[in-house]
Amino acid sequence: MATAVYPGSFDPVTKGHLDIIKRAAKINDHLIVAVLNNSAKNPLFTVEERVELLKECCKGIQNVSVENFDGLTVEFAKKRHASVMVRGLRAVTDFENEIQLAQTNHALMPGIETMFLATSIKWSYLSSTIVKEAAYYGSDISKFVTPNVEKAVNEKYALIRQKKDPET
Repeated sequence: MATAVYPGSFDPVTKGHLDIIKRAAKINDHLIVAVLNNSAKNPLFTVEERVELLKECCKGIQNVSVENFDGLTVEFAKKRHASVMVRGLRAVTDFENEIQLAQTNHALMPGIETMFLATSIKWSYLSSTIVKEAAYYGSDISKFVTPNVEKAVNEKYALIRQKKDPET
């Protein structure tokens, strides 16, 4: 049984991520969506919150599971007996970084191949950063994320705004 890992920070998960998840799930026996706990970043959501949001988003996809990890992605993949690493590409600029990562991962763990999936044109401009920026300034993000994620993002920013200005 071929197991694939789709790693990322997913802060928050977008419809672009879900597009890659659904397509990767169709061509792999089992897909593990691996949520990175990156201490170097300052995420909007905790790793546990991101896992829960993803589980809700993926609940209808039978062969998908969601886990969190820290450390090297190839080490996580090895522990899960994965043979494929899934990476989404939005633009040519993504490719330069992704090919370097793929080649490094292959050097570290030759048994794991990287599968690049081009993001659907519909979502090629979309990133978690864009979603957070739009939400921070009060824009409607419903076209970019699922309803559970939209609610969570809006609630998180409402709390942040309230902490900044307790009078509102």
